Amino acid sequence: MTWQTIDLSKSNTRRQRPGEVLTENVYRCAFCRGTGYLSGGKGIKCQVCRGAGEVKVESPAVICAYCRGTGKVEPRTTLTCTVCKGVGVVRVETTEIKTCPTCKGRGRKSGSSLPCLSCRGSGVIPKENE
Repeated sequence: MTWQTIDLSKSNTRRQRPGEVLTENVYRCAFCRGTGYLSGGKGIKCQVCRGAGEVKVESPAVICAYCRGTGKVEPRTTLTCTVCKGVGVVRVETTEIKTCPTCKGRGRKSGSSLPCLSCRGSGVIPKENE
């Protein structure tokens, strides 16, 4: 049996976008990019996935709008995102969601670096019965 390495960045599967409902339960760790180790960390295991390279999040979920799915706080790359805790994905209560009108899906109010209070940084809120 031969093993193959698949480069997901070059595959034909499209990337998920913030605000789009995700239905999987296991995701690649955004903080370490699925390696299980911190970049430049000299073999230090990732504190988010504990070296597994993947994390479990109950569905439904969305990509974290606050960190744009990176799991990191800019400009520092050693701090985990306060919204998704470094996972890159945030669980939502329902699949019936809409873009947050307060932050317009960015996860933070304009001119602020703090998470939006309406959507708690996810960029989406549940749809009301219209």
